[in-house]
Amino acid sequence: MKCLIVDDDPLICDLIEHFCSKIDDITSVTTTTSGFECINLINRHNFDLIFLDFNLPDITGKDILEIIGANSAVIMITSYQAFGAESYNYNQIVDFLVKPVDFPRFFKAFQKAKNYVSKQKEKESRLFIKDGNKLVKIELSEVIYFKSEANYISVVLHDKKILTLMTLKDLESKLPEFFFRVHRSYIVNLNKIDFINNNVIEMGKDYIPVSQSYEKELLTKINLLN
Repeated sequence: MKCLIVDDDPLICDLIEHFCSKIDDITSVTTTTSGFECINLINRHNFDLIFLDFNLPDITGKDILEIIGANSAVIMITSYQAFGAESYNYNQIVDFLVKPVDFPRFFKAFQKAKNYVSKQKEKESRLFIKDGNKLVKIELSEVIYFKSEANYISVVLHDKKILTLMTLKDLESKLPEFFFRVHRSYIVNLNKIDFINNNVIEMGKDYIPVSQSYEKELLTKINLLN
């Protein structure tokens, strides 16, 4: 799990980072004392777990919560016990820690976060689409790309194609981070890319065009995933 710690008190950041170092499931930790830097980090990276101070000097934790996606678990860090009731307004908040924080309470909160992240990733791994009159389960890791065909989408897998009544716009919000729209007619699985050359993606025997408007973001996305 990749973690981000956000607190304007460097001592709290150090303490939470120390607690994280005791847990094998946590593979990387990033810390910041700035709410605005936190937003930049969230926009550039995909964090599984965010430890977030509710009272930051430059922007409130509440404001930051509005931009955090549902896939990241959030553990709030606060001095106010009363925040517990308000935390239920945000689905991604799995727990809150009241300062001062001790390790047993931290570990209990982490276990909740781990379960949340696990369930989110399980949801992301599959998609049910309509094929004629039946619903078909698609393992998203096996999809090479999606192609728009008017009001339909062609789902391209290694051994078959499935045509379903859906638009790319409706589909895009349901896909995990390793899918990316590279053209108005294509969303590709970034893990299936063989080559990118002259605004063309090679995926097996297929060649997918990359629109100029998506090119820079595509290269950034690939680097972040790596």
